Amino acid sequence: MAESHGAFALVFHSHLPYVLSHNRLEEEWLLEAVVESYLPLLQVLERLVYQGISPQVTIGLTPVLLEQLADARFAPTLLAYLEQKSRAAEEDRRTFQAKQEPHLARLAGLWKELYRRTTAFFTDVLSADLIGALHRLQRQGHTEILASAATHAYLPLLGLDASVRAQVKLGTAAYQRHFRVRPQGFWLPECAYRPAAHWTPPVGGIEGLHPADRQGIDQLLSASGIRYFVVDSRQLKSSPPDYERHSPYRPYWVDSSRTDSFLPVATFGRDFETTARVWQHDTGYPGDPSYLEFHKKQGRGGLRYWRITDRGADLAYKQPYVPEWAFAQVSIHATHFAQVLRERLQTHRRQTGERGIVVAAFDTELFGHWWFEGPQWVYELLRQIAGSRDITLVTCGEYLRQSPPQHRISLRESSWGDGGDHRVWWQDGTRRLWRNLYQAECDMQSLGARIRGKKVDQQLARILRQCGRELLLLQASDWPFMISTRSTPDHARRRAAQHYDNFQRCQLMGERYLAGETSAEEDGRRLDEMERQDALFSDLDPNVFWEEQHSAISTQRSARKGLPDKSRRREGK
Repeated sequence: MAESHGAFALVFHSHLPYVLSHNRLEEEWLLEAVVESYLPLLQVLERLVYQGISPQVTIGLTPVLLEQLADARFAPTLLAYLEQKSRAAEEDRRTFQAKQEPHLARLAGLWKELYRRTTAFFTDVLSADLIGALHRLQRQGHTEILASAATHAYLPLLGLDASVRAQVKLGTAAYQRHFRVRPQGFWLPECAYRPAAHWTPPVGGIEGLHPADRQGIDQLLSASGIRYFVVDSRQLKSSPPDYERHSPYRPYWVDSSRTDSFLPVATFGRDFETTARVWQHDTGYPGDPSYLEFHKKQGRGGLRYWRITDRGADLAYKQPYVPEWAFAQVSIHATHFAQVLRERLQTHRRQTGERGIVVAAFDTELFGHWWFEGPQWVYELLRQIAGSRDITLVTCGEYLRQSPPQHRISLRESSWGDGGDHRVWWQDGTRRLWRNLYQAECDMQSLGARIRGKKVDQQLARILRQCGRELLLLQASDWPFMISTRSTPDHARRRAAQHYDNFQRCQLMGERYLAGETSAEEDGRRLDEMERQDALFSDLDPNVFWEEQHSAISTQRSARKGLPDKSRRREGK
């Protein structure tokens, strides 16, 4: 058999902020993502495995998303949502029939059938256990699942290393609880990275927040046993020592993690130019005129019956959707993308003499939710590549085991956002949010100092746990992102203010309790409500916010013994 030109790693990043039990509008973000993206992609993976094809997909799931999927309230809420959408499809079918629009009535019938099949897949095939299905696929070697920060915090801008460490440790702990193995890879929220360096707070006047020498995020990942993470190719190309010579088609050891205290951590570059063919609406595949139009919806049910037609056309001029046309384009676009991969890998091998890897990383919700035909495109692409001899399907972790990096990089502070820096998350409209966040981080440390050496009873531990939960939720990168992009800024400000207020309430409860004051009845009711509404990380240990750096390092050193021989050799170079 001819040797392949290189490998292809398809990476899905799955994340939603904590919305379960908040309000119906927020809950629907989760339900839409599950019904339109997560379940259809799981069906694709199961279909490929049934056909004897191992998809070798790398899937990132943030802990805050996992906590919602594992919540006992999730399955009945999802099934009720599916029933609601099915009823809406039937109402649309009758409406279209009454208007003598048989084509649209047929489409409504297809929607109803889709919801019926989705319900059957979730209940009968998955036994209403989405996480269990993902765990099984990973255990069988068909996928690799990435860990991530606990609540998808924007790690470089957090005020204290203790906060970054808590996000990483809680994220990896949640991963182990749900999947019963240690994670190898880690999805950095927003691909945002900061090297070890002296740091000056961007705001002043907060007690406990001072200029300090900060650890690199790769060092904190290494301390938790993480072996690799993903950045954008533009982040690679703007980093020393070789700048433009850095290729997205090979992994690199990150320099600042190569010390006596830390195992080396690798990074893969998401190939921006290749992935842009998929995620860019104006020039990418999802903008094809035959595909389903996302923005035009029917009545209260919100179902879609029209195709894109013309990207610049007013919604009133959109033409009815024709499934046969759309899915014929899917195969064409999958073939084209496979050829792009082939050309990228051939060029890299010709220029360097080495086989490379193309890492294509996407937000999972692109496939199905934003691009209705996306899951079928994934199926066609993986099926075509699996049947070829010149491209190898691989997960990032497996590629790292087979081909450890031969190059190093001093990765610069960066993200995959506009400008490659922090401007999307840090700007005039988000400064108040960050000031509150920094204050809460420092107040949490003060609370920890007060209880050091004291006995923590059940009630105080309960207060401290909720204090930690509210801090974690306040740290979510979603709130500054929504504000700066003006998608749902009022919602984001309300949620951030709510979590800061909850944190302050819990902090005050803790201080009163430590002072020996009798808890007010209102405090008890409010704590009950916070625990019901923000019910993630039930086993959260508040000590994670106050652990000293040396404990993480000692854990890291003890982990050295389990390294493969070739990894130990690489570390010693």
